[in-house]
Amino acid sequence: MPAEKVQHSGSSRPTAAEVEQWLTRQIADELQIDPAGIRVNQPLLSHGIDSMQVVSIVAKLEDWLEIRFAGNPLEDFSTIEQLARHVAELKST
Repeated sequence: MPAEKVQHSGSSRPTAAEVEQWLTRQIADELQIDPAGIRVNQPLLSHGIDSMQVVSIVAKLEDWLEIRFAGNPLEDFSTIEQLARHVAELKST
């Protein structure tokens, strides 16, 4: 999934593990469950998250990392693990 890079002044580049932790916390907050119940290697939608919650989390992710996705990144990266790796790679270039 291509993402547009947005110029920013920060030099901090999150690792895939940091993005994974952030996504896990956001999803747990949205679902009001313990983050320990989130499995990063299972499809995100298998956790019971709905499309509006996905839109909210993706928007927060874009704001946090100062990137813009061209579409829904979960169409190409269905797990937290896959999405976190992809986002970390985007931020490292």
